Amino acid sequence: MENKEKETTVSKFAENPYVEIKKKVSMAGVVSIVIAVAVFVASAVISDPQSSLKLFLIVVGACALIYGLIKVAVGNKVAVCRENGKVMKKHELLFESGEVSRLKQMVETGNFQSIGSLPRAVGHKAGAKLTLFIDDEQSFATAQVSEFIPFDYEPVMSPMSYNGESVKAIAALTKAA
Repeated sequence: MENKEKETTVSKFAENPYVEIKKKVSMAGVVSIVIAVAVFVASAVISDPQSSLKLFLIVVGACALIYGLIKVAVGNKVAVCRENGKVMKKHELLFESGEVSRLKQMVETGNFQSIGSLPRAVGHKAGAKLTLFIDDEQSFATAQVSEFIPFDYEPVMSPMSYNGESVKAIAALTKAA
């Protein structure tokens, strides 16, 4: 029973209340489906059933149709700010395991200039992850620290949101990475 309660709190805790992941229709998939239909129509126009061109067009049409259906089904995922509806970019910075508490403290206090001085993770030492979402205009950002617990990163703090000059400091941090 205790195990189930822990799982539900972690799943609620991991969700970012400031960012919504939306699915967009893949234009490449739609174009591929239209091309597939055009190729099938072109193969139907060829009257010789023994023609290698007809077989080639059917194979090309089938490949384009399968590719298009997969792209449309999977789609493109876009992070959108719930507050203002702007598209956000996701950045992940990896740090060494021993830096989790310092990283958490720096994010909570908004001291992003000091984060640049923390040692970055090399190879299998990536025990701390800083997940950032920043909009293109650099007017809104979110930050969350996670710690690697075998097989996945688990959040060690709730996501925090930032406006104004803090966002510019966060953006400078992602450019330095």
